Order: sequence, then structure tokens, then C-alpha cells
Amino acid sequence: MNTAMAKEPPWMELQEGIWENILQRLGVIEILKTARKVCRKWRQICKEPSMWRVINMRNNGNLTEIGYQLEKICRRAVDRSRGELIDINLQYFGNDKLVQYIAERYVKAWLKQFKSSHCWRS
Repeated sequence: MNTAMAKEPPWMELQEGIWENILQRLGVIEILKTARKVCRKWRQICKEPSMWRVINMRNNGNLTEIGYQLEKICRRAVDRSRGELIDINLQYFGNDKLVQYIAERYVKAWLKQFKSSHCWRS
């Protein structure tokens, strides 16, 4: 067995808090669609509720350019927070059903900030 192949790269030894900091700089879509698929360690970190205390889903208001279903992605992110959500931004998308879904799930912590504008009623 080749020992060079078995040894992890030095950057894999970074502390958990550093990995969370790096991954949180990505957007919600990037984390859910790509980052969590990079390696086992990233997948594990992306499952942690602490990664989802802040959910920024703000977009430029042009929903036709986005090839993803924002409401579905937002619900997945809220679910991953497991009640620890403290800050969420839904500017330029969202509806009453999504807001109710969020309200029913942030039970462990008090939601400190909720940004929403240009949303529509469902």
C-alpha cells in the first residue's frame, strides 16, 4: 500500500470551526448543491445545525435567471437548522406558506432577524 495515498492532505486537519467559517461564505444553493458533495468531511459539516443558523437567500429579484426552486431549497436549509435558525433573508422571493413553514421550525432559538421584501401572498 502506498503511504502517500493513505495520508490525508494537511488542510484536512483544520479545526471544525474553521471549516464552518469557510463553508458559510458560500451561498445556501452552493452548499446544498455542490459543497456537501466534495468529501465526507464537508458533507458532515454541512449537516451540522450550526451551519444553518444564518440563511441568506437574497437574490436580485429576477427569479427567471435562477434554475433552482428557491422555496424548496429554503425549506431544506430551514430543516437542516433543526430549530437553531436565528437570521434569515428572503428578499425578492417567498410567500405566506414559506414564512409559516419557517415560523413552525425555529423552536430552539429566537429568530433575531427576518428580512423579507417583494414577497407575494400564496
